[in-house]
Amino acid sequence: MRTIFLTNTLTGKKEPLKLLDPASKHIGIYACGVTTYDDSHIGHAMQAVYFDIMRSYLKYCGYKVTYVRNYTDVDDKIIARAKERGISPLKLSGDMIENSIRDMRDIGVEPADFEPKVSESIPEIIAMVETLIKNDYAYKTPNGDVYYRVRKKSDYGKLSNRKPDELRTGTRDLAAGDKTSEKEDELDFALWKADTTPEASWQSPWGLGRPGWHIECSAMACKHLGKSFEIHGGGRDLVFPHHENEIAQSEAANDSPYASIWIHSGLLTIEHQKMSKSLGNHIPIQKFLADWPAEVLRLGFTMNHYSSNIDFSVSFFQTCLKRLLYYYEGLVAMDDYAGTANAASDKTVIEAFHAAMSDDFNTVTGISAINKAFKRARELMTGKKSPQKQTEVSQVAAAIRETALVLGLFKVPAATQIQNLKLKLLPSLGVTEADIDAAIQERKDARAAKDFARGDAVRDRMAARGIELRDTPQGTVWSVKFTSED
Repeated sequence: MRTIFLTNTLTGKKEPLKLLDPASKHIGIYACGVTTYDDSHIGHAMQAVYFDIMRSYLKYCGYKVTYVRNYTDVDDKIIARAKERGISPLKLSGDMIENSIRDMRDIGVEPADFEPKVSESIPEIIAMVETLIKNDYAYKTPNGDVYYRVRKKSDYGKLSNRKPDELRTGTRDLAAGDKTSEKEDELDFALWKADTTPEASWQSPWGLGRPGWHIECSAMACKHLGKSFEIHGGGRDLVFPHHENEIAQSEAANDSPYASIWIHSGLLTIEHQKMSKSLGNHIPIQKFLADWPAEVLRLGFTMNHYSSNIDFSVSFFQTCLKRLLYYYEGLVAMDDYAGTANAASDKTVIEAFHAAMSDDFNTVTGISAINKAFKRARELMTGKKSPQKQTEVSQVAAAIRETALVLGLFKVPAATQIQNLKLKLLPSLGVTEADIDAAIQERKDARAAKDFARGDAVRDRMAARGIELRDTPQGTVWSVKFTSED
């Protein structure tokens, strides 16, 4: 079994992934999902794609994976938005969950093994809060709130590497009308909030109310993965207070370590600005898909390491479009060259991919291994064709498809995707299909008249505009010119 090295936020070090039960080859993963008060945007897609790839690679290596990604369907923002729309909180969150399922499917993210909702986990949440009160890590206030005693946990702050006195409570811990004076300590955070909102409150030993933000994930993770498991993650913005508080309450309730390794993805900006509706750069997933193929988004993420901050721009998406076209056309060319040769995946390509991905899920180096494989195939296809070269090209093509599948790429039928990508690229070049058709006809007429100089001039003129004309036995075809800068 291949050893995977991961950068652990908890220790600040890159370390081998150790299974709690090595004989089982099982890995438990929990990743915090979306708060369902609005449609998912491409920032949500970023985390979802990265953890989808992580799960995919671990399974590719032969591990058995249980992946849990939750929905927060009860929250202050959900209640406020539902009130604005005149519907119930669970109606709003239910609609948003359905939209999220559609969005994830449309960008190629496979469903998690378990996708629990807060509203369906209330018994487990109440039970954990009761245990924390019993263990003296939590207390009830006169108005029915329950808070966690932060200072009682001697190692509180170990994830964010800060001392309790340096921290402030997260704003989502306080519901409208909360009386902070009822806390024993300003640092204490809410486990249960007194509330009577219809369809957003439940009976508990402390009266009507609903869960605090952090306790939900602790309860759902324990329900589906047990008291301890291998990997927990989410966006870097969740390190504090959410994940810090998860650790504190889980370990205090279960008297055991929580997650062994913590993985945090970077943050996303658009043209060097934080995504915001007020700035006009907020990009819901469906809005992105109206303008770009889904694989553009996925390739864009894989071209960056999961832990790095990413800045997306129109020019970057154009680069991804060109790369995808290069990849798809390259695979078609390999298949045509290989003919009936049908070989197993090239081991050199596979090993280079493993070396990249087993080193902290390094998709950047993984894509580089795939790029080198394309280059090698093109070199093999130059010169005189031979059965040996056909077999080698077939091996490289098989390896490219095998590794790309782990990343969730090249799943669209080639002919469909190639045409789609070419048409999407034309506006950026200032060229229309009519321009290309006219150039192809002019080149055809010139060659028929044996005016090869004019035919070459047409080809060069279109090349200067970013369009490559190629003569084939079936006639002249076109594509978008790919350069090393792309």
